[in-house]
Amino acid sequence: MRRSERKKSNKRNVVLFSALGAVLLALLFLPKDALLMGSEEEPKKEETNKEPKHKVVKLQPDNESAYEDEEREKKEADNQDKTKKQEPSEEIGIDPEKEADKKTKAEKAEAEKKKQQASGDKPVLNEPIGTSQTGTHTSSYDEGSVDWNEKLKAIRLATGLDENMTVWKIANGGGPQKSIAEVSPNKKPNEKYTVNLEWVDEKGWMVTSVQK
Repeated sequence: MRRSERKKSNKRNVVLFSALGAVLLALLFLPKDALLMGSEEEPKKEETNKEPKHKVVKLQPDNESAYEDEEREKKEADNQDKTKKQEPSEEIGIDPEKEADKKTKAEKAEAEKKKQQASGDKPVLNEPIGTSQTGTHTSSYDEGSVDWNEKLKAIRLATGLDENMTVWKIANGGGPQKSIAEVSPNKKPNEKYTVNLEWVDEKGWMVTSVQK
């Protein structure tokens, strides 16, 4: 019995040692990359499963962050907009020379207006204003008639007043072809003018005198 057990035991040992030897030989002949790959697979899986705890900023070759680069581009765009707004008026269709010319014309017109107003103190007298009437003349005192309107025109030219003047009266001036009028500047009733007019055949009404 003991001999048979020893034989069985020896056989087991031979099988075990043979198996261990085969494993050792396999390990010796396996490539190193295969061993490393097995050890690296698990960490890689862990890395892919982990979510980043912060936002990654991609660095540029000059070590400036991508966000800094975007910020710089935004500032440059803002500066360009400001520059466009501050460009000379020629860029937006305004000609400075034309604007200056308009201003000069406006100033001349204002000066001419003042001159005309001042000329009211020195009226031009004894000059017929012309007429659209033909044939025998009859003085009319109907407001709005042709003869009435020509009287008003002669008065304005002699006094320098405008169309907004106040007409206090226009009446017979001592003869069929003579008239007298009292007028004043608009909203200045105390500055009255007394105007004497006389008709000149085919030439119209003429102011012979103005008293203020």
